[in-house]
Amino acid sequence: MRMAFWLYLLAALAALISGVVRAATAGADRSVIESQLATSGVAVSTSTIDAVITTVIIVAIIVAIIWMIAFVIFALFMKRGAGWARIVLTILAALSLTSVTSSFGLGALQAVAAVVATVLVWLRPAREYFQAVKASRVPR
Repeated sequence: MRMAFWLYLLAALAALISGVVRAATAGADRSVIESQLATSGVAVSTSTIDAVITTVIIVAIIVAIIWMIAFVIFALFMKRGAGWARIVLTILAALSLTSVTSSFGLGALQAVAAVVATVLVWLRPAREYFQAVKASRVPR
């Protein structure tokens, strides 16, 4: 259980750093956006391109923070023995697979850490832990 908890925290940290990297590299996409617009013949002002890039940066940071908070909160609940939290973390790990190719390998680190942690929380020792926690909460 401890290893899974720390792996989920690693996934949370990788998600945050990945979002910061995405935000930091969004400005580099400016020349690509301008060349694609020029090729397609669409006339867009510089201020519009700046607004789009600023929006991408803000969204990347917000999503990264939310993603990190979700991993941390549900990992804490999982560590306390909440069986529903490992279901939510399984879903988050599956969603992490969509970011495997992003942010210079940080997306892959996040996905691998989350998937390995998810496997660990569904193995027998973890199942026994969750059952024991559940049994201890039943009124006698």
